[in-house]
Amino acid sequence: MDIRSSDDRRREYNGVVIEDVDLDFSLLVVDADDLSRLRFRNCTFDGSLSLVGSVVRHPIDLIECSIVHLDLTGSTLEHDVTVQDTHLGAEDDSITCLTARKATFERSFRLERTEISGSIEFAGGTVEDWLDIDRVTVDGRVHFPNAHVQHAQFIDVDFGDTVEFVGLRAGHLAFERTRFATDPTLDEAILGRIRCRPAGDVTWSFRGATLESGRLLQSEEGVAYYDLAEATVGPVDLDCSAATFDRYRFMRTRFDGFHFAAYRDLFRETGWTLDEYAGTVPAVSVPDLELTYLEAKRGATADGDNESASAFFVREMRLRRARYGEHARNPSRSPLDRLDAATRWATNGFLDLIAGYGELPERIVGATVAVIVGAALIYPAIGGLLTGGQRVTYASAGLGVFTDSLYFSVVTFTTLGLGDVQPASMAGRILAGSEALAGAFLMALFVFALGRRVTR
Repeated sequence: MDIRSSDDRRREYNGVVIEDVDLDFSLLVVDADDLSRLRFRNCTFDGSLSLVGSVVRHPIDLIECSIVHLDLTGSTLEHDVTVQDTHLGAEDDSITCLTARKATFERSFRLERTEISGSIEFAGGTVEDWLDIDRVTVDGRVHFPNAHVQHAQFIDVDFGDTVEFVGLRAGHLAFERTRFATDPTLDEAILGRIRCRPAGDVTWSFRGATLESGRLLQSEEGVAYYDLAEATVGPVDLDCSAATFDRYRFMRTRFDGFHFAAYRDLFRETGWTLDEYAGTVPAVSVPDLELTYLEAKRGATADGDNESASAFFVREMRLRRARYGEHARNPSRSPLDRLDAATRWATNGFLDLIAGYGELPERIVGATVAVIVGAALIYPAIGGLLTGGQRVTYASAGLGVFTDSLYFSVVTFTTLGLGDVQPASMAGRILAGSEALAGAFLMALFVFALGRRVTR
């Protein structure tokens, strides 16, 4: 091919049938100042068009062509590469028909209205501008591990086999009306901005990925599930209601700027539950659930959503209690460990019952009223009270003794100890001492919980 001709028409090839074109490890350049396009139109490559390890300093167009194998492995393409209205692969053989392992596209790489009868291999490839795949059908697997792209969009694409983007680095990544035969994998990917609007039923795996911003949308024709286990999620918008929130999986998920406050009403409707997922996942351990709510609490606190942070903290503590219970019942642990776990389990449950782990001061008020009134009802029944030099009990004074008993109970609970009313029996003195201890504890706990509520 005479690409050094000054006639641009000599750089456009129409209706040519070629067995193989091997330009491996070549420098494809016409003139340093000449950026004319190299265009192949309606050409047939019965074998490979190979540019392995080459440097191409001109834009390349492959339009209405038929190519069995386009191999760009290790090549550097300094200008736009466009494949349009073309067929890649062999009709009767599923092969890797587009290979761009460790290739570098310094501008854009576009696949438009193209049928790919085989697989795409893009491991470690780099696109410094746009990777644009539009109205493309891929029969084979798509393999993009550890690729780097600045902007990538997949629009109206049908994937007929596995799709893998593990370790992908993308400044912007968009999937619009894209169909998948199997669930795509974007584990460990780092995505500056993500937009997903698939077509049909699909489960997206973002395990361990970083989603700095974007939108995870539902399919108009099916159900989309998003597995965000161990991912780091920034200000990402979720397309869901209380009825569809379980399509998003949060498990040991870290939150870095996620807008909890925007979903507060949704969390309230779902009971602040993050661990319900409608998709298929393995069994989850209690420690994993506990860490899930710990991370959610941290994220909500950073976002300034104190109500959500408080609710997630309560769920975290209840899961911690469940973990203590598992340890206490585990026969493989030593008796001392099991006793310690049982003690922690009981203490945790008591703090939940009395104060909601310090998040519900109204429970402390209720406990205070219960202690004061309960003790006031008991004093006259266990020897009575001494007031004005006389012993009063239910038998001597009837229900009228409750007034004096309630007064004594309040004074005892608040540890004022005025001394004008006293218990008349040893049992009454023991109850009074216990009530005083309970009063000191509950008042201190109330001050702590109220301060926690105010500071939140």
